[in-house]
Amino acid sequence: MKKIRIAGPPGTGKTTKLVEIYYSHLEAYSPTDIMVISHTNTAADHIRGKIYDNQSIDNFQKKTNKEIFHLIKQSKATLEENVTTVHKFCKNRVKGKAFLIEDYEILKTIYPLFDKYTTNKKFNSVQGLFAIHPFFRFVSSARDNGKDILKHYRGLSFEEKEDYEYTAEELIKMEDCYVKFKTNEKINNRTTRILDFQDMVEDFYNNAEESEKLCKEIKVLIVDEAQDSSVIQRKAEEVMCKNVDYFYKAGDPDQAIFEFAGADPDSFHKEFANPEIELEQGYRCPKVINEYCKKIIQDVWNTYDYTRVWRPREENGQIVEGEIFNLASLTQDPFASELRDRILNTNENFIFTYRGGEPRDIINYIMQIGIPVKIPNKEKSKFKFKYPTNEVKNQREFISFARGEVKSLTKIKTMFKNIHPQYLLKTIEELESVNSGSYDIDWLVDKGFVVPGIKEIDDFQLISKVATIHMKNYVREIVLNNRDLEDKRVFLENIHTIKGKEFDNVVFDFKLTREEDAFSKKRMKFVACSRARKTLWLLKSTTNLTFAGKEDL
Repeated sequence: MKKIRIAGPPGTGKTTKLVEIYYSHLEAYSPTDIMVISHTNTAADHIRGKIYDNQSIDNFQKKTNKEIFHLIKQSKATLEENVTTVHKFCKNRVKGKAFLIEDYEILKTIYPLFDKYTTNKKFNSVQGLFAIHPFFRFVSSARDNGKDILKHYRGLSFEEKEDYEYTAEELIKMEDCYVKFKTNEKINNRTTRILDFQDMVEDFYNNAEESEKLCKEIKVLIVDEAQDSSVIQRKAEEVMCKNVDYFYKAGDPDQAIFEFAGADPDSFHKEFANPEIELEQGYRCPKVINEYCKKIIQDVWNTYDYTRVWRPREENGQIVEGEIFNLASLTQDPFASELRDRILNTNENFIFTYRGGEPRDIINYIMQIGIPVKIPNKEKSKFKFKYPTNEVKNQREFISFARGEVKSLTKIKTMFKNIHPQYLLKTIEELESVNSGSYDIDWLVDKGFVVPGIKEIDDFQLISKVATIHMKNYVREIVLNNRDLEDKRVFLENIHTIKGKEFDNVVFDFKLTREEDAFSKKRMKFVACSRARKTLWLLKSTTNLTFAGKEDL
């Protein structure tokens, strides 16, 4: 087996390189011989899309003078199977039935403790359940780290224990119930072998001899973002690669920020200190941000005795300069007006990124300037702040409805459900009994559903159930300036969710909620700052805990 390590700093085109490697092996191997493994469905979909992309194929054919177009286009089904996540790969090679969201509904009915902190919470997928539910998040983390419940719990910080909500005793009891549920057909009503994500991976490497036989057709194995592989995933990779001719591992130890999920940055730094392939040309960060990021990570490079060549982005043969602004606060700073102006009056996108819990200062700022914001589902579930999607729609619809425009009964019901009870004369059930059609506000009043005074109002926030003036004004500001008619350009995400993404502007909150290992802190800061294509805004911490380092002096 020939093992090839591919290292590349942020934005150096690792995915493009992996696709080229995939194409290059088509001369000696068929697509069924080549397996590409990534960590998420999104990442796997992206790689698969790049492999199948006409421009990618055309670029490779021009570069190598080799014809691969028809081979790729005829292999769509194979690509669906062979460009995948480690969990799906293992699932197809172990015996058992996958854990379904319907199984969880039965589980929490039998064991109400599972619903203690998620009462009335509706989970639409197993992925969502494992990402949000405190028990499943905890157990997944423990197993990814190769630890039992108690050992993993004892290693957590106070803040982490609070985040998981359940006590150690409850978690141990729940794990016992969960195992019984998965293995007892009389309890789950399905089978004696229900497998969740970790079960699939563990079963795969625990039955190594049988699994190796099932992998014998794989001749080229490509693992993307290898620095994020957990303990159990690394064991599975060892089994996968036993019979291959080529084993490619692509990643960047400087972006290894998933220690809590079982990643091992220390060993990856050592393994990738001298890789066979190094990508040097950056296609994302401009000069000043590139240089700042290298200063952030320099101590890590010194410790592990390596240095990366990482060149800044160029446009039309010229190096792009870029900008960095230091902000004492989002409102009381000489550059605060510049940030606000760019958010409100350009088409650039912005990511506000942070470490820890709900960033109230950032949320208050976003509400104050009246800009819509997109938050990942995983973060939404933890926030008290909820973006007022329906309220914004109601505010928009009510303007024309108040002026006499007819609306579909569906839209009227949506507004009706969000009107404060003091303005209602009938129930939603009575409105739902009306025949489908389109109606105006006069009809709503004449039929006695709402008080007549509503006809004199064109601001839905005056009659809505929204609790706070702050939120009402936020909704008004969005609609008044037609921000709801634009695509969202402002995003709010934790550092751990923005890997692999890029933005015109990065606003990075230096505030920490707990002490962090020095190198972990540097890697997180490196990841956050290296998302920026144009401008980096560094927001000073409001506490003594901070990401600030000697590069900020």
